[in-house]
Amino acid sequence: MPHRLTNRARLAFAVAASIVPAAILAAALVGYDYYTRERTRLIRDTVGTARALVATVDGELAGAQAGLTGLASSPYLAAGDFSRFHVQASSTLKDLELLNVVLLDSSGRQRLNTLRPAGAALPDRGSPPALLDIVRTGRPAVADLFQGPVAKSQVVAVGVPVRVGGAIRYSLSAGIAPARLEQILTRQHLPEGWVTAVFDTSGTIVARTHQPERFVGAKGAPALVKRMLEVNEDALQTDTLEGVPVISVFSRSAKTRWAVAIGIPETELQRQLWFSMARLGIVAFLLMGTALLLALWIGARLWPGDPRAG
Repeated sequence: MPHRLTNRARLAFAVAASIVPAAILAAALVGYDYYTRERTRLIRDTVGTARALVATVDGELAGAQAGLTGLASSPYLAAGDFSRFHVQASSTLKDLELLNVVLLDSSGRQRLNTLRPAGAALPDRGSPPALLDIVRTGRPAVADLFQGPVAKSQVVAVGVPVRVGGAIRYSLSAGIAPARLEQILTRQHLPEGWVTAVFDTSGTIVARTHQPERFVGAKGAPALVKRMLEVNEDALQTDTLEGVPVISVFSRSAKTRWAVAIGIPETELQRQLWFSMARLGIVAFLLMGTALLLALWIGARLWPGDPRAG
């Protein structure tokens, strides 16, 4: 009965009435602040991961170009002996992890393709503009993902100029299978639900950790592609191509203008919020229990002979 409450109980209830609302509000505010800071930290760290991945992709492409530069100095090319150069180029494919090597003349016609025997008929069209421009510009190039006219599959290509007698006579290019770049992404061992992809300069997916057989060659999410063309690094809310809400974090290379994007599922961020709130709730409960016990102890010291001690 209320009139039988002891002074000690009244003190405990007063303490509880004073601290419980404040404790709940404090736990909510601290929990949300913790979640916000953790979310910011996670996004910042993921941008760093995307930056490292795109640098690794750049390194793979640069390594292929370096191997081609060595082939471009072959004396067989200077002598116009394409049959012997075909043998030399074919022997380097495995070491350089290349799909094929192609020699283009100044008109853009294929003169040699290691996917076909030496002297076989080859298409005079189908090479991407970036490779066709090498003879004109004299600069190495990286071509966006395209359908190889001989490979009959999606490929990425890098190319270098071939100089004969001081003049640029050919461009030498190499095809790289998207699966080679996919291995870079999978080696990172990001959480299972995270989606990581490599994009070329047009926003086309070159490699992807989830369902690459379905999405390689497709454009990325429109909002993501639009933002990647505007800035080099950012994070934004969007949906994956499967329709999963994510925070998309990306970094774009200043050298190749390719990008790597990482999608962090929104559900994972929300789960982290509830975990942080639950931890703080437990701490708040323990502190409130301690405060109540302390109030009862103080009450016992203040009213040791309370006749309503019950």
